[in-house]
Amino acid sequence: MKTQTKERAQIIYSMLEDIHQNKRLSEEQLNKLTEVAQLLKEDVEIGEKTSGVLDDMSEFGEKALQLSSEQQLNDYLKQEDQKVEEYYEHFKMLFNNERS
Repeated sequence: MKTQTKERAQIIYSMLEDIHQNKRLSEEQLNKLTEVAQLLKEDVEIGEKTSGVLDDMSEFGEKALQLSSEQQLNDYLKQEDQKVEEYYEHFKMLFNNERS
């Protein structure tokens, strides 16, 4: 994996870990997560499964950005917690496989 791809994936992994653990999400975090996911999706080195996860994350982000308050955003996060956990686990696995 080239350096830029790895850095972007690491940013997403770190942000997902924070969101997963704290069960909170700010609009600023959401914007950054969505932006980095879009950039990473454009990278040719990511696999098909990761591309699918990034598509799902982008959809999740777009829906969340339509919400008008941080309370609504965090209610949406609670509702979609399983998805966030799946995204987090995917990137965790990606980095574990990279080390092997």
